[in-house]
Amino acid sequence: MAREQLGAAVDAADPDPRLVAPVLRAAVAALVAGAALIVALPAPARDRPPMSSADRQAIGVLIEAFVKDVVLRQNLAAGWELTGPDLRGGTTRAAWIKGTGVTVERFPVADKDLRHVWSGHLVAPGHGELSVVMHPKPGSGYEETAATVDVRKLHGRWVVDLFYSAAVFHKVGISGPNDFTARASGGTSYSRSRIRGLWLFAGIAVGVAAVLAVPSGLWLAHRRRERRALAEYHEAHS
Repeated sequence: MAREQLGAAVDAADPDPRLVAPVLRAAVAALVAGAALIVALPAPARDRPPMSSADRQAIGVLIEAFVKDVVLRQNLAAGWELTGPDLRGGTTRAAWIKGTGVTVERFPVADKDLRHVWSGHLVAPGHGELSVVMHPKPGSGYEETAATVDVRKLHGRWVVDLFYSAAVFHKVGISGPNDFTARASGGTSYSRSRIRGLWLFAGIAVGVAAVLAVPSGLWLAHRRRERRALAEYHEAHS
């Protein structure tokens, strides 16, 4: 009965597809704001090591070369040298160079300066987690896509260990790797049930963000008052 009622509620909502994207973006923003309150206190240095300017520059050069050589298929042989063990899993150098065993999806990237299309941080020394936003060439039929990238420093140089599409930004919403439905033309499409599901997800996301934000904000304020009082105490007795 509960499942039927939930289905009826979702069907009744039946939102205008043009409204889905703004709502989803608002929901994501709310979730980010709620999560930010939880992680607002400075994390121990061991949890997130700083990224040096040299590493940042080297990673930027790596991302530019990888996107050109592998994603754009300009030089697969050179691209193989930029890959780590996880990205090479399940394929061989010969298959990779031939183009039949490339474990990274082709994408018609329009960006020219690819050294600055990424953002991210180190999760451990020599291990970074990045997000790369790729804009397609006009008329290609592709849409703006965000890729999740895992980079590692092996034997003194940075390599790409994972590279996969994590989100595609449509005019009617955002989809992930499992959100595509086949179309006769070989592209992707959204069904009305998919749009309804996104609408429901947006409402849930906003609710979760609100639930997280209030207690987290109170806890953060309490901790700040404690630290301020402790600092004043030490200053008065020093």
